[in-house]
Amino acid sequence: MENKINVVIVSDCVDVAYNEMRRKILNECEKLGNYNVNVEPLVPTKEFSIINGAFLTRLMAEVYPPGTIFMVILNPSKERPARIFGETLSGHIFEGANTGTLNWLIKDLGLKSLYEIKDPGFFPFGGKYVHAPTVAKISSGVPFEEYGDKRYSDFLVDFPIEDGTVVQIDNFGLMKIYGKAPQYEDEKKLRIYINGKESIEGIYTKRMMSHDDNVWALYPGSSLDMLELGKVRCKTGANELGIKIGDKITWETI
Repeated sequence: MENKINVVIVSDCVDVAYNEMRRKILNECEKLGNYNVNVEPLVPTKEFSIINGAFLTRLMAEVYPPGTIFMVILNPSKERPARIFGETLSGHIFEGANTGTLNWLIKDLGLKSLYEIKDPGFFPFGGKYVHAPTVAKISSGVPFEEYGDKRYSDFLVDFPIEDGTVVQIDNFGLMKIYGKAPQYEDEKKLRIYINGKESIEGIYTKRMMSHDDNVWALYPGSSLDMLELGKVRCKTGANELGIKIGDKITWETI
């Protein structure tokens, strides 16, 4: 039995728009005689957040195999960006707007090829009318050159994410922080700053749930070897600090 091609949609279009995009991909695939595509459940992002979209796309590449197509539909830009697609050195396929949402994936997994979609003009819902048909062509084996113009890495917009940036806040109020985890001794006391302003004191620990309720803990998290900050068994930690995705968390030992 032939393995199906997985398409993963990462988007802030979390209502019926997802269903439209999913069905459009499948309809276009069927027109091309391709019935071997599986469109996975939506990966919902924070509205208009390139940082969150970039993180979630990179995170999904940890669990989906080479050959997976990531379609990233998230565009807060005032100007209409170029639409791009291509392949990483790991064999993952990407498709979306050239806004920075794909940069983290490309940086970590390497760039094998990059194309700009031949511009069909403006559509009110590009995810449905431009990106979905493009993904259908990719998954159906239509040669890239038929609907894309070759580009190189310098075509990508510059969108760096600084160490300490909050890239995700989950439903437990836990904040995932860009950058590699430091090697502190367990139970090390910390002074923690939010956007450069002293905010709270906490501890560094390898297992935050071992501590009492409401203790602030900085600890190695579950995603991409990054740190997380959270309040033990408390869902409102991020809200209490007024933190949002894109804010910067720093710390020093006490």
